[in-house]
Amino acid sequence: MESKNVATLRAAHDAFSAHDCARSVATLAGPTIKLVDHGRGMALSSQQAMQAWLEGFVAMSSNIKIVDAQYIDAGDWVTARFRAVGIQDGPMPSEFPASHRPYSLDVCEVWHFGPDGRADEGHNYSDGLGLMMQLGHIPAPQA
Repeated sequence: MESKNVATLRAAHDAFSAHDCARSVATLAGPTIKLVDHGRGMALSSQQAMQAWLEGFVAMSSNIKIVDAQYIDAGDWVTARFRAVGIQDGPMPSEFPASHRPYSLDVCEVWHFGPDGRADEGHNYSDGLGLMMQLGHIPAPQA
């Protein structure tokens, strides 16, 4: 049987895949959430900032969704491995225009859940360099 923390994270991921960023944050994030996007060097410290962060991904890719999710329960900590897939039909936050190319972004997240059953700390790790190459924004290295 799935733990409450895993079920909470899965529900937040499902809300994100449905492009309901407000519900994703409301499901997952406690009032004192601290989230680090390690790939982009971003530290977020509010539910509002987390929602804006999620909305940036949806603005970049109107069909983004999470697939192949696997969850590892470690009590107060949950690790998720998944792929974010879609087509980049909107600009990326760093001024990169829509490429209209498909992508598959490998992601690992680690979340800590507080006594209220909501996340108070999160870490997101992804292959941003690989994403930029898939979208044609930077050249792939020559073999």
